Amino acid sequence: MEHELTFQKIKEQVELPELLSHFGYNLRKGEHLGKGKWHVFEGDDTLVVFKGRGGDWMYFNAQDDRDKGSVIDWMKNRVSSDRIAGLAPLPGRNLWQSVNDHFRAYLNLPEAQRPRLDLPPIVETAPGEKFHSIYTHHCRPLENTAYLEGRGITKSTIANPQFAGRILNQLYTVQKEGMPTKTYVNTAFPAYHEGRVVGLELKGEGFKGQAPESQFTRSLWLSKLPEGRPAAVLVVSESALDTLSYAQLHPGDNALYASTAGTLTQNKIFELKRLLSEEHIPAIRAAFDNDTQGHHFDIRLLAGLASEQNPMKVVREHEHRLTVEITAAHPAGVQALSQHLKAYNDQVTRQYAQENGEPDTPASSQTLRDELIHSNKLGAHTYQFHVPMSREALGTFNQAASQALAFEHRVEIVKSQGKDWNQDLKQDQLQRVVRRELGGIDEDQYGFGQEHWDNAPIVGQGTIAQQHEAQAQARAKGERLLVVEFRESRDAVAQLPQLRDNLERVGLTIDHAIKLETPVARGIATELTLRYRPDSAQLPAISAALDALAANPRATVIEPAPDAAERRQLAAAQEQQRQAGPQLVPSDSQVHDQARQSFIEAAGVVVKELRGHAANLEAARLQEVSRQVAKKPELAGLNQENVTKVLAVIAGLDTLKDNPAVQQLRQAVHTLERPALTPAPPEIRQRGLRPG
Repeated sequence: MEHELTFQKIKEQVELPELLSHFGYNLRKGEHLGKGKWHVFEGDDTLVVFKGRGGDWMYFNAQDDRDKGSVIDWMKNRVSSDRIAGLAPLPGRNLWQSVNDHFRAYLNLPEAQRPRLDLPPIVETAPGEKFHSIYTHHCRPLENTAYLEGRGITKSTIANPQFAGRILNQLYTVQKEGMPTKTYVNTAFPAYHEGRVVGLELKGEGFKGQAPESQFTRSLWLSKLPEGRPAAVLVVSESALDTLSYAQLHPGDNALYASTAGTLTQNKIFELKRLLSEEHIPAIRAAFDNDTQGHHFDIRLLAGLASEQNPMKVVREHEHRLTVEITAAHPAGVQALSQHLKAYNDQVTRQYAQENGEPDTPASSQTLRDELIHSNKLGAHTYQFHVPMSREALGTFNQAASQALAFEHRVEIVKSQGKDWNQDLKQDQLQRVVRRELGGIDEDQYGFGQEHWDNAPIVGQGTIAQQHEAQAQARAKGERLLVVEFRESRDAVAQLPQLRDNLERVGLTIDHAIKLETPVARGIATELTLRYRPDSAQLPAISAALDALAANPRATVIEPAPDAAERRQLAAAQEQQRQAGPQLVPSDSQVHDQARQSFIEAAGVVVKELRGHAANLEAARLQEVSRQVAKKPELAGLNQENVTKVLAVIAGLDTLKDNPAVQQLRQAVHTLERPALTPAPPEIRQRGLRPG
């Protein structure tokens, strides 16, 4: 029978739940979400089905705000999108004709093939009643902002229209037997894919998680587009918190904001490219964390956005090295990239020679080679670049590639001064508080104004003077205090975080770090206040680090001359004492005493090699164990644990693990880990009896 179908007749004759069942959707059992007001069906997506005004069936896609309406809309959206097999535009028919034809085919099915569902009754939904995504049905509009404000996000940033509805509160209720019900409030960030909510990132005090079945491998957290004008740039960072921090630090940017929830997959890059194209955004700004992973994400993004003129891909991701392959018929871009990288390699080589001596041994040459960026040509137009997995090397490659190669969209790479943008935000707010509280006083790094110090400053911009009261206080505690000024450019990869790590690793304590005014355009100057103890076991490493820093053209070390002379003398004396080795206290086991002496001799050589590999912590551990071995006949407890850690590190150093001194050390350890047998008392030996 042919039906004279109109849309009104379709609405009257087609039961949407039965239509969904026919095309493979399943009614979710035990669903209490609707409470007698709607049903939930799951198929290629999740649909909330309800009765609208007038009793017509309506639906709402829980994952796509654009997919909603009547039974007619459901069919139209499936026919136009090829979501369901068999529902597609028909040859020679336009969209609406195809929709009508598919309904006619459904209504012409034999009665036995038409599904019949016994559904509980539902009431008509009141006008304006909202339906929430399955990921957000426990969420409420953002009211509790304690988590965000505790991380420096201001109310004005939260109230920005671009973030309206993009940050929610999730209520999580816990009921334990015999205990009152407790409700937790988390901050929730919906994740979007092609306009649909497909996940939920959750943050709270001491908690982070995600909604069940969230699809983070292909989704992004997104702000809304700026109002009244097109976005000039798409800013992407690793977390929504960093994105909000960046927006607060750069309020003038006309941007669409996105975050990747800590990962950057190929599907996320596809989604970023879709946004750039569909919203006609000319540029993307990579604002990932200022750590190795953040720079790694930059390379992935560059590869995903590379133009057809010079396709780029990451062909190998090793723990210590990344291999990037570029194909370019016209070599100009690759040549420019190579020139940038050559300049970086030259700089690294000069620094290595300055700080460690000329690389004239195989070991040091290999150490240097591991820090350089290497390249080779595979074919007529194919080049590979092997980049060490360090912030400096990755950052240099990324900046050079973004400037020398062609991309589908303009690519900008920006980095925070600290690890991430939220850390920068909190540091910026701290400095604002200091300036507000101290007013116009020219405060120094101790919080004292210039009026307090009636001393002329030494070289540099710092206010530390000779006979400084703070230095006198430190000296009274058996410590020495000095200041380092470090200068950088905003256009280069930030070196300060690595410098701080290196200083702390050798044993220096960083008291304060404050930004200084600098007359250099795009320049950054930071003042670090350092302290150390002259009786520290790490003094040789501390002294060497400070002397190397003083030779760095970007640094000024402000240190009283008597303190500098003292530390060098004490470090030299400590090094001589270390080389002489500790005096062995004899035990009752000749075998163990020989192994102890062998251990001490080998440890002296290995400690020196470890320092040459910048493994100062392991060198200090081994040095301390060597002192203990001179007093004790066995390796046990903490000493044994420290030796195990040192040997594990050595095993990863190709230029050291086969050193004869290391082999000697291992043999001695093997003996010293066994108990030293105590000889029997003379009277027992005379009787030929065993002790005990």
